[in-house]
Amino acid sequence: MNDTAPSRAARPALAPEPPPDPQPNPHDALVERWWADHFPGSPVAALTAAWNHAYAAKEDLKRRLSSPNRASLKEEN
Repeated sequence: MNDTAPSRAARPALAPEPPPDPQPNPHDALVERWWADHFPGSPVAALTAAWNHAYAAKEDLKRRLSSPNRASLKEEN
């Protein structure tokens, strides 16, 4: 028996590698650029409720465009 060799129990377990960061969806940049070109300073920006509604719609569009199942582009009612 070799008392100088580390035992298996003495070695710390390695943590699993974290998953890679998801790649940004290429549509997101296009949608964000469109938003920046059309909404800040517009009449929509003057009304908080209208802004919030339009912003939620923009985020929903980005979510739908990033969906691997393009059937999600259909109405979800």
